[in-house]
Order: sequence, then C-alpha cells, then structure tokens
Amino acid sequence: MPERVYDPALTKAHLSNRFALTLVHYFCERFGEDVADRIVEGAGLSLEYLQDPERWTSVEFDRRFCDSAARQLCGLDTSPGYDHPLWLHWRDASASMMQRQDMGPMWLLLWALQGPGEFFGDIERMYTRGNRITRMQLVDRRHGAARVRAVMDHEIADRPGACWSRRGFFAAIPTIWSLPPAQVEHRECIHLDPAVRHCCYDIYYDERVVDDPAAELQRLRAYVRATLPDLLRRLDASALERRDAELTQRKLANYLPAHVIEAIRINPEEEVRVGGRLTEGAVLFADVKDFTRRCSELGAGEVVRQLNRYFEHMDAVILAHGGIIDKRLGDGIMVVFIDPRGLRPVGELAVAAVRCGLAMLAELPACNAAIVADGGRPLELRIGVAAGPLVHGNMGSPARLEHTVIGETVNLAARLEAAATPGRLLTQPGFLQNMSLGSSCDHRVIYAKGFGEVPAVELTP
Repeated sequence: MPERVYDPALTKAHLSNRFALTLVHYFCERFGEDVADRIVEGAGLSLEYLQDPERWTSVEFDRRFCDSAARQLCGLDTSPGYDHPLWLHWRDASASMMQRQDMGPMWLLLWALQGPGEFFGDIERMYTRGNRITRMQLVDRRHGAARVRAVMDHEIADRPGACWSRRGFFAAIPTIWSLPPAQVEHRECIHLDPAVRHCCYDIYYDERVVDDPAAELQRLRAYVRATLPDLLRRLDASALERRDAELTQRKLANYLPAHVIEAIRINPEEEVRVGGRLTEGAVLFADVKDFTRRCSELGAGEVVRQLNRYFEHMDAVILAHGGIIDKRLGDGIMVVFIDPRGLRPVGELAVAAVRCGLAMLAELPACNAAIVADGGRPLELRIGVAAGPLVHGNMGSPARLEHTVIGETVNLAARLEAAATPGRLLTQPGFLQNMSLGSSCDHRVIYAKGFGEVPAVELTP
C-alpha cells in the first residue's frame, strides 16, 4: 500500500503532536476510537499520523479538528461559540495531561520545580517548547497567584477550543504536587471581545508545603524505580533513531541545500512533493573551455582527478559567498542565489552572484597550479550571471524529484556563459550600477537565442 500523503497545509510545524494526542486519547476514552477516528479523518489527518510524537500539526488542522468534532459530537456545521458545552472536552482533555501515569519521566522534571509558583514563573519556556504560534508571557506573579497572557503570532485567531485547553492546562498544573486544581479566571479573551488582542488568565493556586520530607522522598524513590526501566528503553531507542537521522541528514547534505533539508525536517509534506513557487534570485553558470576535447585526450581517471580538484576549489568559493550549488553538468556548475525567506532584494542577490563569479576566476590560478603540479594543463573558465524571476521547487514526478529552479533567468545565464570570453564573467549591466566590481569592465551586445540582442557587461577579477 503506498504511503499516505497529507495536505501540507495541515502539517506545518505550529503545534507538537503531543498536544493533539492528548485530545485524541481523551476522545477515544470518552466516545470510542471509531468516533475519534472520524473526527481526525474529517479534519484531514489520521490517527496514525497523530500518534507520532515527533511530528507537528498546523493551526489550520486545529481549526478543522474543532469543526469536525462539532459535526461528529453535536451535529453542527461549524465550531460553536465560546460558551458552548463542546469546549469543556478541550478543558478536561488538557487537564488530563497532568496525570502522573501518562506523563512518564516528564512528571519528575516538573515536580523538581518545587511548586506551581515556580512553574508559572517560567511559563514562557515551559509552554512554548511544543507550540510555535502562541507565546506565554508572565504579566504578574505573587504568592499563590499569577497572571499569564497568551500572544498569538498569526493574524487568524484560533478556535475557542485552544482557549479552553489553556484553561484546563493551567488549572491542572498544581495537581503535579498533589495540590487542588487552580482556579482560572479568564478576564480578557479574543473570542469574546473583538477589541482584545490577547487572551489573559488569572490563576489562583495553593503554594506547596512539604510536611513530611521523608515520606515525600519515599514517594519519589518509588516513582523513579517504577519509571526508570521504561525511561532507559526509550533513551536507547531515541539514541538509535537520532543516530540514523544524523547519518541520513549528513548524506542528504551532499545532495540538497541546507535550507531545503531544514524545511523537509520541519514539514516533509510540504517539501517532498511536486510543485514550485515564484521567487526572484540570481543564477550563475560556470563552464571549463574545451573540456570535452580534454576528456578525449586524457584517461578517465585523470579527468576525474582534475574535475574533483577543480570542484574542490570552486565549491569552497561558492559556499563562502552564499551560493547554492544546484547541479553539475559535467564540468559545468549551476549556482543559485535566492533567499528562502524572501527578504533580500534581487539586486543584492545579483551582486552576490557576480562577486562569487569573480572570486571563482580569482581562485582558478591556485587550482591550475595544483593541476599543473600533477602534470596536467591549466583550465580556462567562462562564467555567466543573470538575475530576475525564477520558479523554485521540486520538479519531476513522485518517482524521482529534483530540487531546482527554472525560468527565463536560468536560460539567460546559460546564454551569457556561452558568450563569455574565457577568463571573464558576462552579466547584465542593470544590477551593477554604481558598483566597483572587477579590475576591468567591457560593455558588449550579444545575440542570445530566445532573447535576441542583449546588452551585457564583461568583467575580469
């Protein structure tokens, strides 16, 4: 059976699966696994996906989950208002997270905070480890009370279920230390007042007092003895998984740019699929003059040795200038300069590509010295650089994908490289105004197939 592919809009790294799992377990116990499965499937994912604690879900999935639960449990078309009884399930499910038997070793780590006051004092770090779209801010804390503000990073507000989940979570915190649940007052809520920008919670709790330290120590010892064997098994399994993941990432690093590997790690549904997105950037083509003839004159072993020597020198220069080695075409190299975040203007990326190309030409004598020392002939290099709109993404089919860029900018860069004088870089003049690049600068007009006459400037390092 082929592996199921999920909508990438539902698997963005917003909320750790650990939160969704708590809700799913609650629904399984309360309404049965079939109902829980229908709710999750109606929201677009599966129980199998949510049972992987290392994966993530998005705000969009959370909204769809709430809507699906409203349909399955209440017969509603969409999520109800804030005061509907449906949301009590979210409160109770979050409260169940604090049960000692379900938390495993995490309970011991929380218990070591000494009490709820210390927990709420460090609420921002405690809460946001598994939540990348809501930041908790401690507004005020005094003996037996804390005020906490939830700041959402996205423009679209979450469903009321998220707010009720926070209420249940805050109320249950003191139970870690066998204290009564906290009283939570929700005075400011984005779901009740359109003028309010953040949710704010007043939390009242009993402070922890240890009457019998010896008895408390005995309870901890018993808990550690019961927990430790399973913890060690998990640590062993986690170490093996981490080792395999690191090996895989090291291998991938030889084929994919670092920003692509990070994007795949965070959201594999989005990154490992056919498709592209429009962006702007610069493309550099570098090619060795007459390398085909060189190959016919030399043995295969010598060709590979010279190429690897050449790539060793050029790759270091490219990476130092922020270029992404897109592909190698025999002796040719295609390098892309883009900003995955879309913050750098195309002119800045074009200048970075030109500086990189000039640095490659400047590095060539050192490369040639090593080749000549081995008995070979020096190489001559041509470079072309173009900048403009690009289509950036995965091309091919699900059977074989290639992460690359395409478009007229790529074609123009290839035409400029082919027309360049050996030992020089040919590029568009528009991005180089008021820039001091290279030791000489000659203006040319070239004929480029598919573009006609193209004004260009030729630079030497």
